[in-house]
Amino acid sequence: MQDDTRKARIAICEDERIVALDIAGTITRLGYEVVGPFASAADFLESIPSARPDLVLMDIHLQGEMDGVDASARLMADWGIPVIFLTAYADQETIERAKLSQPYGYLLKPFEERELKTAVAIGLYRAQMERLLRQSERRYRSLFEGALSAVFVCAKDGTIAEGNEAFKDMCGNAGVLSDIVVDQDALASLWAEVAQGGQAGPAELAVRTKDGCLATTLVSAAPLVNAEDTMLVQILDITERRKLELQLAKAQKVEAVGRLAGGAAHDFNNILTAVLGYAKLLKDELGPRPELNGIEEAALRAATLARQLLVFSRTDYGKPGVLSLGAVAEGMEKMLRRLVGEDVAIRLRRDGPDSAFADRTRIEQVILNLAVNSRDAMPHGGRISISTGRMNLDQPSEGRLGPMSPGAWSYVKISDDGEGMSADVQARVFEPFFSTKGPEQGTGLGLSTVAGIVAQAGGNILLDSEPGRGTAFTVFLPAADDENQSAEGTVEETDAPGGNELVLLVEDDDSLRALLETVLERAGYSILSADNPGTALLMVEGSPRRPRGMVADVLMPLMRGLELARRLRALVPELAALYMSGRADEQPPGDLGRDAFIAKPFNERDFLVALRLALDGKD
Repeated sequence: MQDDTRKARIAICEDERIVALDIAGTITRLGYEVVGPFASAADFLESIPSARPDLVLMDIHLQGEMDGVDASARLMADWGIPVIFLTAYADQETIERAKLSQPYGYLLKPFEERELKTAVAIGLYRAQMERLLRQSERRYRSLFEGALSAVFVCAKDGTIAEGNEAFKDMCGNAGVLSDIVVDQDALASLWAEVAQGGQAGPAELAVRTKDGCLATTLVSAAPLVNAEDTMLVQILDITERRKLELQLAKAQKVEAVGRLAGGAAHDFNNILTAVLGYAKLLKDELGPRPELNGIEEAALRAATLARQLLVFSRTDYGKPGVLSLGAVAEGMEKMLRRLVGEDVAIRLRRDGPDSAFADRTRIEQVILNLAVNSRDAMPHGGRISISTGRMNLDQPSEGRLGPMSPGAWSYVKISDDGEGMSADVQARVFEPFFSTKGPEQGTGLGLSTVAGIVAQAGGNILLDSEPGRGTAFTVFLPAADDENQSAEGTVEETDAPGGNELVLLVEDDDSLRALLETVLERAGYSILSADNPGTALLMVEGSPRRPRGMVADVLMPLMRGLELARRLRALVPELAALYMSGRADEQPPGDLGRDAFIAKPFNERDFLVALRLALDGKD
């Protein structure tokens, strides 16, 4: 834009020197700055980069090979500098040639000063307006071309006149709208809205991209101003957003199923605790009997099933300890066979010592997810092999989760003879939400969960796969000494400790509360029994005797066990507490101090030992 604080620069290109000087004097008197004069077009054009005039007064016939018409065309094309012709020639051929260079004026010699003044003023004003217009066009052109979404101009018949870079990146050189929009009925509805004179959309339409894929998009359209039957259309690609929304919905569904599984397991464990307890009471009264042993064995198997059910809820995370990876896999065998279906065979093999330091439930989840992944890789059936063992690394090695240090590692290997994976898939297989399955066949979280669990346990993963030749995941965990491993599920047949203290029992499950009342009475304790925290508070406040201990469920209506203990200790500062729960995620957080926790289902002896430890203030 011309700077209003400086004089306009007027160049004079005239080969008759007297005429040139006369024009220069007139221009100076009118208050403008003179550039030149120049006798030849070549000399004038050479000066343009440094002179840069705002307007040129040019004769058509000049010295040299180039005349004013050709020079004017160069000026407008290369620099956008306007020209007013000053010439004595008014023949039709000269006028027609001059028109081609789009001059701002055409004055015939001789002319009066008033005519020159008017032509220069109008020329400068027009030049300024055109500069502003070009700047505006450049600005809006940059907005069009630089838009992040695809924008294009389309005629009513569907012909695409022009598109920006984002449109070309998405749809290539598509020339007709019907080539890229799949649903023609939806497109017709969009055009009908535009025909009514307003903006249409955004409407969700499937658009075919330049690589032949279908993208989910939001399409908006509006009539183009001052362009009859022409629309400006915008396409916003929301394919990734829709995928993320679908993944979120799946994750929420998994979380809902997990909560349901956790709640069901909690109630199931209450029932199993009662079944085991009453079976023990009958054994004490009737002596060992095969029928009672069968009840206990069935209840223990059900307890294992409940714990495996909590694998799906991803909440039953206990403390890590020494365990046998082979024993874990064997304990899951029945559930895995039901899960993979009849057309998939499972083979278990233990290749030697396989003790590791890890959390059992998390390892069960790892085995479960890898087995499901193997099943999905064999849509027509096949075989899954699960082997465990130990290996020693002599030197550092590289796993999928980073470097592995030398030393002893226990492993569980899950392999299949399924479709296998390409190198590209293997590189992304542990990414959250990455999946090669269909939209309704998985969440894309299984293998990322496996990687997270193994990394947290200090382990690593090796992946061996090839298209058409199956896949093998080998999970390595820090090895543990076998002699430190305790046999799971064994109960020492020793007398359970008792006492004579007053114990407050708070349990909202009627059958379990009745059982625990019997167990406590048989162990010598006095009992205050309540089915909810409110009743328990009233009982303690109204009793002349203060309880020495409290047995309460972690999660109860209206008040948690931890809160109940805090309020009771305002009355009984030395109150000891034993918390119970059928879900590990309900365990009170942090250090329990003098209090104790026991997970359901439990047997009579473990319950009485935990209570005695709490009352005695021992770990």
